[in-house]
Amino acid sequence: MLLSMMAYDRYVAIANPLMYTVIMTQSVCIQMVLASYLGGLINSLTHTIGLLRLDFCGPNVVDHYFCDIPPLLRLSCYDACTNEMLLLVFSGVIAVVTFIIIIMVSYVRIIVAIQRIRSAEGRRKVFSTCVSHLTAVTLFYGSVTFSYIQPSSQYSLEQEKVSAVFYTLVIPMLNPLIYSLRNKDVKDAAKKSFLWKRNPT
Repeated sequence: MLLSMMAYDRYVAIANPLMYTVIMTQSVCIQMVLASYLGGLINSLTHTIGLLRLDFCGPNVVDHYFCDIPPLLRLSCYDACTNEMLLLVFSGVIAVVTFIIIIMVSYVRIIVAIQRIRSAEGRRKVFSTCVSHLTAVTLFYGSVTFSYIQPSSQYSLEQEKVSAVFYTLVIPMLNPLIYSLRNKDVKDAAKKSFLWKRNPT
């Protein structure tokens, strides 16, 4: 949800640069963050309440790196079909609303705004501003899709483990690198390091 708010922020900064401080006030930013946290809280509470009605009678060892919903549903003694459907529906709705509606609409409008920029240098700067966010969005949504937006018949616990490590550890560690690659000094240092490794003499 925060990534979708960032896409809207990028759109306002690119499409209305002179009105940015008027549109994106501190109160609007606070409301966007609170809306993200409230959405996450409602999603978590719904799944937690759904898990509370299940019985767990077998070996209560979660075969996962952390206590996530899909591995917990596998431990249930009873049919967890309702919980699986709830997980699929909530994940699907969140993905559709945040990714397709907010992120895609924002970036379509950003592309339209970029087409209006006359200078090639201006277009390049605007495009480089968006590339880092698009990279983070693609990595995050791609890995989360493998974890939550799939029917239980195609669910693989090993695939879920890899995906979970990716979106909980790897992507947050890559974010500073992804966003710092916009910095010219960082780019130059990376090029020098790469060239030195290829030819250390």
